[in-house]
Amino acid sequence: MLDHTPAHAGGRDGAAMTSAPAVAITHDFMEIYGGAERVTQELASAFPGAPLTAVLGRRSVAARMGVADRFTSVLPPRELLLRGYRVLAPALPAVVHHHRLDDADVVLSSSYAFAHLFETRNDAPQVCYCHSPLRFAWSMTEHYEDEKAAGSKLTRTAFRAMAAHNRRVDYRGAQHVHTYLTQSPYVAGQIEEFYGRRALVVGAPVDCSHFTPSGTAPEDYWLICGRLVEPYKRVTLALEAFRDLPGERLVIAGDGPAMAELQAKAPPNVTFLGHLEDDAVVKAMQNCKATIFPSRDDFGLIPVEVAACGRPVLAYGDGGALHTVVPGLTGEHFHEQTAGALLDALRAFDPGAYDPAAIRAHALKWDRAPFTARVQAVVAAVAAGTAIDEAAVTLS
Repeated sequence: MLDHTPAHAGGRDGAAMTSAPAVAITHDFMEIYGGAERVTQELASAFPGAPLTAVLGRRSVAARMGVADRFTSVLPPRELLLRGYRVLAPALPAVVHHHRLDDADVVLSSSYAFAHLFETRNDAPQVCYCHSPLRFAWSMTEHYEDEKAAGSKLTRTAFRAMAAHNRRVDYRGAQHVHTYLTQSPYVAGQIEEFYGRRALVVGAPVDCSHFTPSGTAPEDYWLICGRLVEPYKRVTLALEAFRDLPGERLVIAGDGPAMAELQAKAPPNVTFLGHLEDDAVVKAMQNCKATIFPSRDDFGLIPVEVAACGRPVLAYGDGGALHTVVPGLTGEHFHEQTAGALLDALRAFDPGAYDPAAIRAHALKWDRAPFTARVQAVVAAVAAGTAIDEAAVTLS
């Protein structure tokens, strides 16, 4: 068991916790509805009375998450900010620190950037569901430097200084977190490496009652689904590969800041669907012959959602996909993050070689109900100041 008993164990007044804890939920950026927002939506559903505070977010995204009536955006959700908030990264920790939340028994943060820096007026302990330590400061600094600061030596120097500053701030913030939760052993390893903290792997929630097989034969297209953010998602690799596969069709479902750039690069056999509502996303997954997942994600909900629909996945063999995609059972890995390696893997991949029932059975371990129960148990223990039953809340 983990025993991280806080100084104010037992809740805000130090008494034994006898009712559901008062929880404050925090999130980073809700400019579009993606994987992190799906997880935060489940956290909000697990604690239906909890207010949700984001550094910046659209009211429309909050409505889609079902939290519009309890949602606060610290920064005003103006279109200019929503498009360009990434340039504010050096200042955002200070913005978060100056926004004290109301008293609570526990802060439950859903963080890949700054959400774990929020504090309450009564310094409540925090349970942080960490999607990833801040990527541009830790795990993807060189990628972001090449993409965002390649213009001159001066811009590279400035970027490195910014990343170093954010690493220091991020590390200090991480030491104030009471208990870390995460979705995969891959991210747990990053949390230990970068923060010196141990994390419990509780998985990620997938609504396996919504993502289901269609029961009909798939159509003749490959699918990429998700937020279009480069260089992180590496959709460009697929565009280059499909340029050499004119007889194959690729459908890309999703939106994001890189969409216009990707459309300009795309060969004629690639179709962009843009943003899709939930039912249309499920239909696209059900009907594809296979889904391509070219990024190194810390977890990646898409491979599990596709698996719940009974369809195989061809994924880059790193990060969370090492745990969510099982070669020979639910799909395959390609092992170099290049267009050539993806092209070779596509030519060798037989989507009909996988059993849809076996693929779905693998996905069920991430179903939303057991995920919710694990998170609720951790939050209740932290609020009460009792030890966490590690075996009961860790995904096997």
